Amino acid sequence: MAILVRNLLIYFIFCFAFFIGGMIYHLETRLAQKDFSDLLNDIDANRVTSLVVKDDVVQVTTDDGNQYMTVVQEPAYLVSSWHAGAIRVSYRKDYTEILFFGIGLVFSVSLLLVSWLSLRIKPATPASVFANEKLISPGAEDQQQITFDDVAGIPEAKEELQEIVGFLQNPERYNEIGATAPKGVLLQGPPGTGKTLLARAIAGEAGVPFYSFSGSDFVEMFVGVGAQRVRDLFGEAKKNAPCIVFIDEIDAVGASRKSSSSDGNDERGQTLNALLVEMDGFSPTDNIVVMAATNRPDILDSALKRSGRFDRQITIVPPDIKGRRKILDVHCRKVKVSPDVDFENISVMTSGFTGAEIASLVNEAALLAARHGKKEIDQGDFDLARDRILLGVERKGMVITERDKRILAFHEAGHAIVAKMLPDSDPVHKITIIPRGRALGQTQQLPMNDRQAYSKQYLKNRITTMMGGRAAEELVFGIKSTGGQSDIQQATELATSMVCKWGMSEGLGPQVYVIDDGDFLGSTNHRLAMSIRTENQVDKEIRNLLDECYSEAVAILSNERLFLSVLADILMQVETVDGEEFDIIYSCSVKKKYEFQMENEPADACVTSSIEA
Repeated sequence: MAILVRNLLIYFIFCFAFFIGGMIYHLETRLAQKDFSDLLNDIDANRVTSLVVKDDVVQVTTDDGNQYMTVVQEPAYLVSSWHAGAIRVSYRKDYTEILFFGIGLVFSVSLLLVSWLSLRIKPATPASVFANEKLISPGAEDQQQITFDDVAGIPEAKEELQEIVGFLQNPERYNEIGATAPKGVLLQGPPGTGKTLLARAIAGEAGVPFYSFSGSDFVEMFVGVGAQRVRDLFGEAKKNAPCIVFIDEIDAVGASRKSSSSDGNDERGQTLNALLVEMDGFSPTDNIVVMAATNRPDILDSALKRSGRFDRQITIVPPDIKGRRKILDVHCRKVKVSPDVDFENISVMTSGFTGAEIASLVNEAALLAARHGKKEIDQGDFDLARDRILLGVERKGMVITERDKRILAFHEAGHAIVAKMLPDSDPVHKITIIPRGRALGQTQQLPMNDRQAYSKQYLKNRITTMMGGRAAEELVFGIKSTGGQSDIQQATELATSMVCKWGMSEGLGPQVYVIDDGDFLGSTNHRLAMSIRTENQVDKEIRNLLDECYSEAVAILSNERLFLSVLADILMQVETVDGEEFDIIYSCSVKKKYEFQMENEPADACVTSSIEA
């Protein structure tokens, strides 16, 4: 019906344009009309050369070549009564009525023909076109084919999904023993961990068509459009089986109906219902695997996650040090890297990076190398690229006064010295007072190994290190600056988690007072209901923990005052100190401190001997 309406609209627009064109042509070409008296005057003056009679209309031609028309009653009688031998008279029949009848007949026949052809044409549904636009066919020249060789750092997930590849390639092996392959696979994890890439790699390994959608593609303003798209999508998938249907960010359409205000009649609810019905409608011989990815598994509808729909739920987390090393190998194949680059060191200093962030690191390093006219990427380019990703662009034009710069140098030196003196603390990698992004300076620590669990002492050391900057400011200058805002915020969050989430408070014991929402987009803490007395006790435990760590930082820096001054002076001169240089400065300060103590010991010994005597 939509095609019929569209074609009729086009037809009527064409007819209207034709009518307007005919009217304009008629107005431009018609003869001027004069009175009958003008014709009589021209005949009496012998200026008329010919007359053309059409019913009661007479077309007059004068001797000067001009033409006009006039209306004459009974022109045949009048013409016969004229004695104008020099006037040529001719009679024409008027076909105006026949012309209008023919135009009307052509209009009617063409209208019926357009209507009949429009009803005969079977339109392609919008959802089918929508599905085919998202299809990635195996072996397509204009599309990059992804395989497991392009995916690294998630060996457990790849091993888990090998069954899916085997089922798509050889379903008979599973059907012979009565096994049924999973209908759906839900990939959940933080952004950038490779969920979409992994889904495409499965299709590339199996060599099957791959439908790639976003959850928002099914959410429209009009009710029923998304549900129709889901039905036609699975209809197209069955025609191209075996295949994979991938829905990224499925939480956009699969959010829990219980937590939303949906009563089943809105667009999102109907789309979800259609998805649930289609996933239940697979027969054992339909070689279709539905894969989905989300960062918010906590808000998905329980009916969507039950067995028989998304049978497999695979959590993909940021890679460990071995995984990061393999991901670096994958991305560095595409760029020119210097032989002296230490990939093991890069794997260590990218702790917590996802696969997407490592890819961005390699690309940023390549851009920096090209910007400086290098032929290959060296270790320094990777270091600068890491700082650029974590902190932002270097703010070279920022003006800092000499006093503020000195306070900043002591602040960062305080962080580094406290981290150096605490046992079981991560080693210092770099100290810089060069502003980047929103940070005026930074002290970077790199863990030697990935930690899966953290002890209470390690976490206290982290808080103490964060307090080192504020402690140095108060110890040296006797002031409290705004430079410690981020440190205090992170320390407070860590102390709150220790007391309220991990049960590391002696006064409160192993009890949880805060829970998070359990998603992968940065957890949001929510305090449980508790009495005012308990809330005050929780706040007191957090405050006591922060005060204890701050006092320890002050004690460490008071004992290492010489080291603090030397390191701050060097930072004022060079602005950046790496881990190796930091260790050298520490060794020199220890040696100088020892020499100073040895010089004072003999004098003390003499005073003691004279007193004894």
